[in-house]
Formats: sequence, C-alpha cells, structure tokens
Amino acid sequence: MKTYARIENQRVAEVVSLNVRPEKLYHPSLIWVDITALPEQPDVNYNYSDGVFTAPVSDVEDAMLIASGRLAAEIDEANRTIAPLQDAVDISIATDAEIARLAKWKRYRVALSRIDINKALDTEWPVKP
Repeated sequence: MKTYARIENQRVAEVVSLNVRPEKLYHPSLIWVDITALPEQPDVNYNYSDGVFTAPVSDVEDAMLIASGRLAAEIDEANRTIAPLQDAVDISIATDAEIARLAKWKRYRVALSRIDINKALDTEWPVKP
C-alpha cells in the first residue's frame, strides 16, 4: 500500500492510502504525489512547490509576519519624517510648528518601539501624527 497526496493550488488537498495508483480510481486531471517514502508525511493544507512540502503558516505566525512588516514600514516612515525636523532643531532654524511636529513624531516612534509583535493578534497600533 502506498500513500499519496492530492495537490490542488500548490496545497495538499487530501491524503489517501491505496493499493493501486490513484489515476486508476480518480479523474486523470488530478495531481497526485507519492509520499510513501517521505520521512515526515505532509498533511492537508501543507504547501507543495517544486517537489517540496512545507507546513502551513499558522494564523498567529501569519499575523506576526504582517505585524513585523507593518512595524518596520511605520518605523521607517517615522525615521524619515523625524530626520529633517531634528536637523532643523539642531541647527536652530526650526519653527514652533516643526518643533511641535517633531515631538509628536518622536512620541509615535517610541510607541512603535514598544509594540510586541509576538502579541500581534492583540496589538493596538498607535495613531500616526
């Protein structure tokens, strides 16, 4: 008996164990991969690409990846906004409005630095100035 994974949209759609090749029982358009000899058997929803199976990303891991990307982008934006405002302060040409704006952006950047992406599902994002 052999074990086969049916692949659909680069994911394992089902796993079956059969005494015959699946093409003899199922529609010939379906894609089957023999997984009998694999040391670790993939399960339904595993990703399949170029002959390699990988475990699906969990909702928590997915949320952490999204949060990490968002955090990096927002910190980058804060840094790019703060730099010229800080330059103006450093060389004593900042207006009162620029000084106030700088303080708001620095508070925002500090709030971002306190975000724990390990708690991505419960993250409360600070409001951008």
